[in-house]
Amino acid sequence: MMFLKKRKKEILVSIILVSFMAIACLIFYQPMMDLFKEPQSIRLQLQNFGILGYFILAMIMAFQVIFVFLPGEIIEIMAGFIYGPIGGMIACLLGSAIGSALIYYFVKKLGKPFIDKFIGLDKMKQIHFLDDPEKRNILLFIVFFIPGTPKDILTYFVPLTDMKFSTFLFITTIARIPSIITSTIGGHAIGVENYLFSIIVFVITGLISLGGIYIYKKLNEKKTIEYHL
Repeated sequence: MMFLKKRKKEILVSIILVSFMAIACLIFYQPMMDLFKEPQSIRLQLQNFGILGYFILAMIMAFQVIFVFLPGEIIEIMAGFIYGPIGGMIACLLGSAIGSALIYYFVKKLGKPFIDKFIGLDKMKQIHFLDDPEKRNILLFIVFFIPGTPKDILTYFVPLTDMKFSTFLFITTIARIPSIITSTIGGHAIGVENYLFSIIVFVITGLISLGGIYIYKKLNEKKTIEYHL
C-alpha cells in the first residue's frame, strides 16, 4: 500500500496513457485496415485537402513535439504517405519548428518548476554534454541528426541553458531531416504499394536508430568520466 501511495502519480499517468492508446486503437483500427485495402484511394482523398492538409499535419507534428510521449515516427510515415518524401518532410519540419518554438518560450518563461512537473529534472542530470558550452552545439546537432536519439526530451532541457533561440531552432529543426526523411520515404513507399521497399527502409532505419542510441549513451558516458576526473 505504501508503494501504491508513493507511486500514485506514475500509476495514474500510466492508466491514462494505456486508456488513451486503447481508445486510439479502437478508433483507428478499421481506418488502418481500409488503408491497406485501398491505399491509393485513401491517399488521393487525403491529398484533396491541399494547403489545409499541410497545416493540419504540421499542427499534429507540433503537438507531438510538445507531448513527448506520442510517437513522431507514425506522423512522419503518414506525412510521406500523403505528400511524398519531400512534401511530407517539409510539413513535419514546419510542425517541429512550431512545437520547438513554443517549448522554448514556455521553458524560458516558467523555468525548472515547469520541466520538473512535466518531465522531471532527474532526466536532465543524465545529459551531461549540455553542461559543456564549447561542445554543446555540435554534440546536440549530432544527437538530433541521428535517428533513434531522444530528441523531444532534449528540446525541453536545452532552453534551460544559455543557447540562443536562433541556434536552438536551427538545431532542433534542420538536424531532424535525416530522421524525418527516412520515415517519409517509407510512408511514400506504402502509399505507392511498394511494401518490400518500405520494409527495407524501416529495417535500415531501425538499425541506424540502434546505433544512434548507442552513440548517445557513449556521449554521456564519456562526459561522466571527464567529470569524475
